Amino acid sequence: MTKIIELQDVVFSYDENTPALRGTNLYINKGEYTTIIGHNGSGKSTVAKLIMGLLEAEYGKILVDGLEMNIDNVYEIRSKIGIVFQNPDNQFIGSTVRDDIAFGLENHQIPQQDMDDLINTYASKVGMINYLDHEPTKLSGGQKQRVAIAGVLAMHPDIIILDEATSMLDPLGREEINSLVHEIHEKNDMTIISITHDIEEVAMSDRVIVLDKGKVRMEGKPEDVLKRESELVSMNLDVPFGYKLSKALKAQGIAVHEDILIEEVVNELCQLNSKM
Repeated sequence: MTKIIELQDVVFSYDENTPALRGTNLYINKGEYTTIIGHNGSGKSTVAKLIMGLLEAEYGKILVDGLEMNIDNVYEIRSKIGIVFQNPDNQFIGSTVRDDIAFGLENHQIPQQDMDDLINTYASKVGMINYLDHEPTKLSGGQKQRVAIAGVLAMHPDIIILDEATSMLDPLGREEINSLVHEIHEKNDMTIISITHDIEEVAMSDRVIVLDKGKVRMEGKPEDVLKRESELVSMNLDVPFGYKLSKALKAQGIAVHEDILIEEVVNELCQLNSKM
């Protein structure tokens, strides 16, 4: 697959004593839904800020769609990337949902006659078409994230970064946003990078990168990485409940596959029960 983002031996520190990234090497494939996980302080959000050019690496090279991150290329690189932050209130500008989605389009100098169609199209995609005249600050957490995602999508970025975008939501809100992002990825073949603590979201992704103390410790398909339970636990990380359940059932002599999705485990149990 084509690599759209590469970090090569990247070093970065917020102070002189504690490096956030320690010669980090990682890549993101074009068109993949990649999750990045790790405990607090592992370097996840630092990676996102470096990719956006919000921070400058002390050493190493960052490539985005073939362009090296530097002062000459930073604005072109940023035009290729949309980011949704943990707290959507921090990125609301407009007094209404319509104004907020329009803000990015105005910055990209989209003609007014095209802007309304784009606003309606992407508000519909995220299920917010009936809220265009509402104040963003009065929406629920899940609705706010939908508006933030609509604003990013309307600008047609090549890459979307979700920086802990569901961490402030309740379980229902997380499920709604994760399903929405998964649908966007499937329909648009878009490169999505999700920095997350939500292990169930990791199970939905194409590829997962595990950071620990500023270095990549594991990477690969979720079904392969998430089975390495003892290594994940040693890094203060968890594994999906479905995997824990299947493992516990196997310990009781009930033969199920070590699936990572709880729905699949339940389906297997139902099939086993029907044969008894």
